[in-house]
Formats: sequence, structure tokens, C-alpha cells
Amino acid sequence: MARRTARAAQTAETQSLRVLRPLRGGTARSLAIQHESLEDKIYTRLRALIMERQLAPGQRILVDELADEMAVSRTPILNALRRLSQEGAVQVAPRRGIYVRRYGKAEMVRLFAVREVLDGLATRLAGANIQRAEIDEFVRSFRRHDPSSTAPAATRRYVELDRAFHCRLMELADNDQLRAAMDSINMRLFVWQDGVVRPPAETIPEHLAILDALRRRDPDGAEAAMRLHIRRSLERLEEEAKAEASHGA
Repeated sequence: MARRTARAAQTAETQSLRVLRPLRGGTARSLAIQHESLEDKIYTRLRALIMERQLAPGQRILVDELADEMAVSRTPILNALRRLSQEGAVQVAPRRGIYVRRYGKAEMVRLFAVREVLDGLATRLAGANIQRAEIDEFVRSFRRHDPSSTAPAATRRYVELDRAFHCRLMELADNDQLRAAMDSINMRLFVWQDGVVRPPAETIPEHLAILDALRRRDPDGAEAAMRLHIRRSLERLEEEAKAEASHGA
């Protein structure tokens, strides 16, 4: 029985190697593309699970269970997790497993210091491309939000609006290098953030000030308003990080 199993495994391996050899009228390259596409889909799905908190910070990622649920082998899942590890979304702990990365306030302070510069530049560049109609639509969206509501659904909607606003400005900046740098920041931010750093009552007027500068075609004013917006959140995080550190001591 063991010999038959070994022969079957060897036959399967030989057949898989044959598939990867160039075929008449084509090459193995098309098969490699299909495999890459599968890994991309798994990466996208795992990334969404983390961002949607279905895989929470600190949670161990069980590769075998994911492989069974997705009906794939472990290999594409591990490859996708390696990409997420490089982006700061997951952490590989030797001899312990793979976990969704858990960020502390002190780490977020360093992240927001970089974000202030990148978001400010994105807003300046976006000013040359954003249309008046889009500015007006964002203004209406922020004004429709009830800043006094603390209901989880309302907070979730505001987080989505805030992300859409910042991501749209990054798109309109139309700078691949800037977007690549910000993607790395955003991945870590989305893994950490569950709610808002400051209440909408504070940040809605700041968003409206940014939009007002964009409407006036004032790149200096728009960049300054965005940097002030991020800096105020950075200062709040610094206060919370100090409180955490003193509490831990």
C-alpha cells in the first residue's frame, strides 16, 4: 500500500512537471499567469478580511483552515501572507505562527508624522485635477454627517467617508511614487484603526477647510489645511501614547 502511494505521488509530481514544460503551439507562461492570478485573488481576499476586522489585530492566522475554506493549497496562501507581511499587515513569529499585526499608539505617532507630509503633498497636487462638482459632493457628504452621533453605524460611515476623501485626493495627485509610499502607510493605518482618532465634531470643519482651499485653487492653503488636520491627530496620538506608556510603567 505504501509503495502504491509513493508511486502515485511520484506520478502526480511527474505530470505536474510535464504541465510546466513548453507545449506545442504555446509555452508554460500562460499557466504561470493563471497561478499568479490565483495568488493575487487570495492576497486581495486576505487583505479585505484584515481591513474588515474579520481577522482582528493579534489574531493567529490558521493557514490550514484558510486553505480548506478557499479550496486551495497552502502555497498560494503563504505567498499572499508574505506579501502582507512586507506591507506590515501580518507578523510572522518563529515557532509560534502568523498573526495579524497589532500596532501600538507609539508606532502610529511615527506613521502619522510621515502621513502629514505625504497627505499634504497629495492635496497640493490634487488641486490641479479635482473638479468643482467633486468638491461640492464631498462638502455635502461631510455636512450631512451628524457629528453628535456616536452610534457604531454612524462612526463606520464616517470612517468610510474619511478614507474615501483621503484616497480620492491621492488618486487625483496622479503620482505613482507618492501613491506607492502612501499605500504602505494606509495598509498599516487600516490594520490599526477601528474607529476615529478624533471625533467628527473636530475633523469635519478641518475637512471643509481643505475643500474650501481646493475650491479657491489655493495649493498652499490646501496643503497647509491638510497638514494641520493630520498634525492635530498626531498630537492626540502622542498624548495617548504617553498615557499608555505611563500606565504600563
